[in-house]
Amino acid sequence: MPDNTFYVAPALSGSDFETLLASFEPILPMVRASPPKGAAEFRWRSEVVVGPDFSVMRTRFSGDWSFSCAAIQEDLAIGFLGTGAADMVVGVKSVQRTTSTVALVALPTLRDHKVRTSADGSYSNVMLKFEARLVAKVLNAMFGKAALMNLDLAPTVDLSTGAGRALHQFARTIVQGTNDPQIMKRSPKAMALLTEATLRLVFEHVPHRLSSQLDRRAPDPTPRHIQQAIEHMHDNLHLPLTMIDIADAIGVSERSLQLGFRRFCDTTPAAYLRRIRLDAVHAELSSPVNQLPVYEVALKWGFTHRGRFASQYRAAFGAYPSETVKRTSTGGS
Repeated sequence: MPDNTFYVAPALSGSDFETLLASFEPILPMVRASPPKGAAEFRWRSEVVVGPDFSVMRTRFSGDWSFSCAAIQEDLAIGFLGTGAADMVVGVKSVQRTTSTVALVALPTLRDHKVRTSADGSYSNVMLKFEARLVAKVLNAMFGKAALMNLDLAPTVDLSTGAGRALHQFARTIVQGTNDPQIMKRSPKAMALLTEATLRLVFEHVPHRLSSQLDRRAPDPTPRHIQQAIEHMHDNLHLPLTMIDIADAIGVSERSLQLGFRRFCDTTPAAYLRRIRLDAVHAELSSPVNQLPVYEVALKWGFTHRGRFASQYRAAFGAYPSETVKRTSTGGS
């Protein structure tokens, strides 16, 4: 069943094919597009939201049409179908997209994409595009110098697999953030972590030519490196810090950073960072001079999902954020 929140109707609509193509131009330039054929009126809906290092495009169509991509940057597109199907040519591979798969495409390799509406004449799609700069940053952190075009990344992942379900969940959270532009503006930390984590998930769990390198144990950093990482987190807690940023700052690979935290701290660097950000939220909510509502404070420190934040906060401090605020306002301890 399609996720009605994820596939909510885009804002822009029309029937003119050229106007539709113009709405794509900022993030999906096309070298060729073949308009739908037939007497029935073609209707479309489209919406594009551009964030830092990523974009989200949601579309709906009432007819079949096709295009090829003119992208030259090594951007990565991840697509989810709510209704309909699509036939793609990615490099030399012919691939079918369905509502039960996730599509993963290095955009310069997309030779052809044919939209096919379902039996009721509908097609709905959500596409996340990750900019080449961010893709290269994650790839280089994981594998050294590596190019997306040379990965031969598997073009689809089944949504029923663990990787497919995780990708869907990450995508839903990113789209939720773009539906409220204030989240991106007020919580760049959370969006930076989330987009980086999405790409790491792809390169760790979707087969490609460098997958075998993930099994090679990276050298562990020393306790001194871990202490430097912890100090860097505390010193830059106000920034949209990611695991790659931390690894670069202390001069180790991201994989070494992960292994080192597990060995010396019995946790992950992301979990450690989350905990000290929870500490920052707790300190602010416990301050009598705080005037911000709970959700504003949570956004400020990188938490965008209200329910998940409240659960994490309660697990850490034994009370919900609202209870902390109430105790502070009444002078309780």
